[in-house]
Amino acid sequence: MSTEYTFDGLDEWEKNLAQIIDQQYPEEFKQMVIDIAEQALGKAKELTPVQTGRLRDAWNLGTIEKRGDTYYIEIYNNVEYAEPVEYGHRMRGGGFKKGAHMLEVSLQEVERKLPDYLRAWLADFLNTHDLV
Repeated sequence: MSTEYTFDGLDEWEKNLAQIIDQQYPEEFKQMVIDIAEQALGKAKELTPVQTGRLRDAWNLGTIEKRGDTYYIEIYNNVEYAEPVEYGHRMRGGGFKKGAHMLEVSLQEVERKLPDYLRAWLADFLNTHDLV
């Protein structure tokens, strides 16, 4: 189970600044993307229901890659019952068990916090690199 998600919320000037930083300091920008993915991963683990701990322990981050101007990093869980727990499933005796939506909710939370996080990261970056 994995998902692709796009984060928005920056104004045009901030987006342009982020692109310049990505071009001039790609390793630092890449680390920031990984840090954001790790926050989402941690939240997904926190929200994952636990019976044995197997599902919670199976969350992972894939390798970060850049395609064009966009970075991709996969958050995934290979446990065979991850999707039914995320999205819900039919019960054997009838009825439906609602999904926990642990990955969906964690991505929504990161998306909500992302603009403030990125603004703080950009300000810190500019101050530490004497660019202001």
